[in-house]
Amino acid sequence: MIRMISDKARLYSALGDEHTVYTEKIRSLADAYGFGYDFCRFWAQDGGAVIGSYYGEATAADCGHIGKTRRSELAAFLGCGQFIRVFMPCGLYDDQDIETRAEKRLLMKARNDIKKTDNVDKVRVYPDVSVGEIYEIASTGFDIDRNTWYTDISHMLRHGTAQLYALDESACAVKMFSSGGISYLSYICTLPQERGKGLARRLLAHICAEEAQIGNEVYLFCAAELESFYLGCNFCRCGEAADLRFHLR
Repeated sequence: MIRMISDKARLYSALGDEHTVYTEKIRSLADAYGFGYDFCRFWAQDGGAVIGSYYGEATAADCGHIGKTRRSELAAFLGCGQFIRVFMPCGLYDDQDIETRAEKRLLMKARNDIKKTDNVDKVRVYPDVSVGEIYEIASTGFDIDRNTWYTDISHMLRHGTAQLYALDESACAVKMFSSGGISYLSYICTLPQERGKGLARRLLAHICAEEAQIGNEVYLFCAAELESFYLGCNFCRCGEAADLRFHLR
């Protein structure tokens, strides 16, 4: 059975002791928004998956032993019409009877030997770099709605679950959360006219070296065509995710 969760203690109990990008994304969502908003909801499957949803975009984490019956139950729940997007490990998606397309995303992990570059004085973090500045860079590479994105990132910054990074006013990255020894990066982008200069590579090296100093491992997801770029940034491939898109009924 899949039940809604309405408090942090029950959510953390359902997530268990294993820490993955998926479990920590759900934890950080609870830390940023709590349980008092209709647009942010959490569910747990008995002995199976845990789901966190924000404005209809859900993350599902495998927190148990999901056999055939639980897989069928989870597939029915995810396909019931309340989600527009679901992100989940490929191992959790495989063999499920979900009638929608799934795009594959690669999970990349920073190597432990990444060193800082000589650009440390040029790297700015929030509040020395604004949400608006990051949006102007990130929107050249990502299809994001300004109002929704601005509101979401601002809220997470106020609750301490996100951090902004910029280099040379031309490259950016956003740490979406840091939880359970895992830091997750997104919106890594360089202005089109500045690409090819190694700015994103140097910014990533700076962030990863800082995170390693405090004992955190750094992860990101990327499309298959960007794997070679991140390999060149001293990341390695360590998993795959299924990115499912639905039409709301």
